[in-house]
Amino acid sequence: MIAAVRGVGGCQRLTSGQHQVAASGHVEQSQPADRPHDPRPRSRTTGRCSNSRDRRPVVLPSGDDAQQRNDLRRLCRRHTVNTITRSRRLAALRDFPDFRQLWGAHLISALGTGVTTLAIPLLAAVLLHASPVEIGVLTALNAVPHVLFSLVAGALIDRSPQRAVLVVTDFGRACCLGAVPVLGLLHLLSMQVLYGVVVLVQTQTVVNDLASASLVPKVLPTEMLAASNSALSVNSSVAGIAGNGLGGGLVQLAGASLAVAVDAVSYAVSGTLLLFLRSPSLRTARVRGRRGIVGDIKSGLAYVRQDRVLVALCLTSGIGALAVAIRDASLVLALVRDLHFSPALVGLLAMLAGLGGVIGGLLASRVAKRLGFGRSVLWAIVVSAPAIGLLTSPFGVAAPLVVGLGQFIAGASGAVYTIGQLTMRQLVTPPDMLGRVNAVRRFLVYAMLPVGGLVGGFGGVHVESRAMLGVAAVVMLASVLPLLAADVRPGVRP
Repeated sequence: MIAAVRGVGGCQRLTSGQHQVAASGHVEQSQPADRPHDPRPRSRTTGRCSNSRDRRPVVLPSGDDAQQRNDLRRLCRRHTVNTITRSRRLAALRDFPDFRQLWGAHLISALGTGVTTLAIPLLAAVLLHASPVEIGVLTALNAVPHVLFSLVAGALIDRSPQRAVLVVTDFGRACCLGAVPVLGLLHLLSMQVLYGVVVLVQTQTVVNDLASASLVPKVLPTEMLAASNSALSVNSSVAGIAGNGLGGGLVQLAGASLAVAVDAVSYAVSGTLLLFLRSPSLRTARVRGRRGIVGDIKSGLAYVRQDRVLVALCLTSGIGALAVAIRDASLVLALVRDLHFSPALVGLLAMLAGLGGVIGGLLASRVAKRLGFGRSVLWAIVVSAPAIGLLTSPFGVAAPLVVGLGQFIAGASGAVYTIGQLTMRQLVTPPDMLGRVNAVRRFLVYAMLPVGGLVGGFGGVHVESRAMLGVAAVVMLASVLPLLAADVRPGVRP
């Protein structure tokens, strides 16, 4: 029997039923089209593909054996990903009011987060006179909730109305951070209180970030996912540059407590914008039943485990996070002690990484269109590894220029990788499973960060920090191996 899977205009996401078909290997006979085929190119403003080849059905053989089921799932994935690489320009995102609200809320909260990233450690060091050990504990607590609660948060998100989740966590973070300057004025602020605030804020951040990644496919058509992820990535890069600069200025002029209050206000504004999300799918939960949270977590892990592409993406992200943590733990010491850079120069080079992230975010859709998502992710990793190597200034001349080039390339390739792998996960995962799939990846990433930090720190004691940057480059290159083993390239070629 011959069956077909067709998208509307070649650009429609697989529905939940089609994902179940792809997983099971059983396909129903396709029905005749409701209207005759129109060979004319489609308009950009309608969201339909202009290339007539995209409207042809993908013909798939049906069968019950395991090989045929695997072939069916692979071809369904290829058809879905191929169509997205012909997405419209970033400017077309303005046509979607829910995404405009989400984009604005994300930008404002990211700016506030950039301020707090600098302000809270300064608050602990200057106002509370924290010791180096206490600063280290404060830094570690930023990652702990992501490891402990990611899997639980992913299951809860799939069971909850996502607009409510985003609004509650934004206002919750505003209240937690707003308490810091108030307690400071009352002379009740201590390191223990600051530890609690950081844990509460990061726990809500876990839930909010997973909900945001799962929400985008519900407010945009499939062909806009790459553009939307690019826009949000550019937000993060711009906010990282501007937020750190703004945070330093606020701390200098008004104190760290006021800088934390600015972040609290940013979360309140973000939550207010999210109240105006109108899509009905964001107000209802997609997953119901009596399996419980543990059952939902197990089903999410099982879904990832049976999909070789998702397994490869999660393993690659985990190994890449290990490389990034080794790099970050070694970079400042390598630049200051080994290469004798001034603090001002180190800050300028860090801004180049943010600028590279902006450029990479803007170019990610074009790279995916030319190479396909699978190849763009592969090449982003391959480029990132020598970029980390450049941070060691291996040539011995023009060290600031070489390191700056490495920072810029690493930022750009990192943005291309992040956007590509996120879009791939959104495309191959049904909406009611997306929160749990994203949670599995986040768990692996944040579990590797403290390991990489320890490796970089202890390694720098026994060898030069510049040598540990070389180790980070090798680990980054090794992160491409799961993708090669899963052979994602044929499934994501445009």
